[in-house]
Amino acid sequence: MSISLFLIDRKKLKVLIPAYLLSSVIGFSLDVIFDFTLKYYYYINAPIPNGILSFLMETFIGPPYGMIFMQYLPKDGKSYILYLIVWTLLLTAIEAVFHINKLLIYNRWNYFFSVITYISTLLTITAQYKYLFKE
Repeated sequence: MSISLFLIDRKKLKVLIPAYLLSSVIGFSLDVIFDFTLKYYYYINAPIPNGILSFLMETFIGPPYGMIFMQYLPKDGKSYILYLIVWTLLLTAIEAVFHINKLLIYNRWNYFFSVITYISTLLTITAQYKYLFKE
């Protein structure tokens, strides 16, 4: 989260806070479904319970990326598609670092599911932005 403080314009918090909140809700909801309930993946056994670890990750790691994504959102459609692809690849790469370092263990999960999840989440926060701020 601290890195996002340097990459966002604090004057745009009215726009960025909803993106942060929606990213957090989506991430935690997906963790409840796919981690806790269906056991598609899980985080490494840590000194804190998995649910608390998931909450911390979906509060302080994922949502700041949503804020940064919204901060630099391009206006035209072609640029947006490229922007969406780059962000999806970036987020998948960050997840891959966790997975390769065995901090995130896949049972029935894979990178394809992650790509679909990231695209859906980024499209959702973009739609939220366009709805709330009518740009």
